[in-house]
Amino acid sequence: MALLDKVKTFIARRRLTSLNIKGDGNALEQWIHGKVRQEFERSREFRQALGREQLGEITRHELREYQLHRFRRQMAYVMENSYYYQKKFKDLNLRPEDIRTYDDLEKVPLTDPADLAAEPLTFLCVSQSKVMRAFTTSGTSGTRKRLFYTQDDVLNIVDAISAALRSVGMSGADTLQIMFPAVSAWDPGLMLDSACKVAGLRSTVCSSVDVDEQIRTMMEKDTKVMIGLTSFLYRITVLARDRYDLRSLGMKAIICSAEPLPEAMRREMRSAWGCKILSQYGMTEMGLATAIECEAADGLHMDEADYLAEVIDPETGKHMPDRTPGELIFTSLAMQGTPLLRYRTRDLSSLIEPPCQCDFVTIGKMGKVQGRMDAQTKIGYGQKIYPVLFDEALLSIPGVLGYRLVLEREGYRDKLTFQVELKGDPAGKAEMIREAIMQLDEIKEPLENDLISEPEIEIVKAGSVAFAPKSKVIEDRRKNYEGTERPKAP
Repeated sequence: MALLDKVKTFIARRRLTSLNIKGDGNALEQWIHGKVRQEFERSREFRQALGREQLGEITRHELREYQLHRFRRQMAYVMENSYYYQKKFKDLNLRPEDIRTYDDLEKVPLTDPADLAAEPLTFLCVSQSKVMRAFTTSGTSGTRKRLFYTQDDVLNIVDAISAALRSVGMSGADTLQIMFPAVSAWDPGLMLDSACKVAGLRSTVCSSVDVDEQIRTMMEKDTKVMIGLTSFLYRITVLARDRYDLRSLGMKAIICSAEPLPEAMRREMRSAWGCKILSQYGMTEMGLATAIECEAADGLHMDEADYLAEVIDPETGKHMPDRTPGELIFTSLAMQGTPLLRYRTRDLSSLIEPPCQCDFVTIGKMGKVQGRMDAQTKIGYGQKIYPVLFDEALLSIPGVLGYRLVLEREGYRDKLTFQVELKGDPAGKAEMIREAIMQLDEIKEPLENDLISEPEIEIVKAGSVAFAPKSKVIEDRRKNYEGTERPKAP
């Protein structure tokens, strides 16, 4: 590292509050509480909102009031600096001070991802000279969006990543192996790598799809924590476990990112590696480090210092009760470059109020993502299917590495062909897979109504199919599908 880079890193590191965390178990909660205290000390408005001049133990109430306070401040900020939000709020006669309770958030209009994709510069709240990084992301929806981060935005992201990694037990002596199947300039993989370097944590990037290369890197770098695409980590596990003693590597944690983590995958990976297998949720639109799971495996703890989460009924826009699924909505409370209010993620999840079975007592959680609204595909007369639906059914069968579903049209029926990648003896496996699929209500109903054909199973050898993320496992070859019922007999 050049001298100038070392100086810049030293200066940046001095601003990271995560480095002051003592211990690990609830590191993220400690960090969030620290930010609440900072805001209390410097903001007279926040003290007035709480009705006191001294802040004792931070409770769920104080944390929620902090979020509402930051929401009001962010709302005022975008109304002044963002052309998009200026237009959005022009005729609403709505002021930041009108948002006093969690339910008051429903008064604020939602932000659609399509708007961000179409006109990203209208969201920009700073001059181009203050933009430190610009990210282009397609996410899981395939729609390209442009995000702009200031230096403060980047440092805050680094701080949050550091706190989250420490909360899963990672120390400065451990190496994080970043394992996404493709890494390009300024993507989240390299952002993670940069964050570790600034925060004084060791990391290495290995994007190869070659199993042996991944394992060699772990041995050479003494990797203790891994993070990567869920399906990619699972694939590496299944292909490597018969050739290597994975438990001997002494892994502390494996963090599954960007895709849901089915329990069948978790069980197989935990058995192979002998460590905790955790799910992580992040969006480039929200700064990557949004939520991470603990060992209780009952939802993901959110960075509630920087984001305010809601779950709404996508039809009515009303808040859903605790642990009730709906569309996940996020507001960035600290972002300066491209701040987003009530941003629609299109992800189906729920909110879970604290406390948790772990050491976290005040931080709210989001439930596991159950699927994406825009990743849903319809069969038959409109029955919704999505990749997560088939994960538990198929991946619980020994030897199943992955699958792809091809949808075609035969007359008035939909034809479903599952191409299943299998490791080991294929004898009897096709029938086991078919039976597992046939148990799903989403398959049973249209099959009973003669709207789909009985699913076909094609077994392919493990390693013979190029890796593809979960968002692309359903290939729809039908033309002009409308989800209509079959014609009635005359």
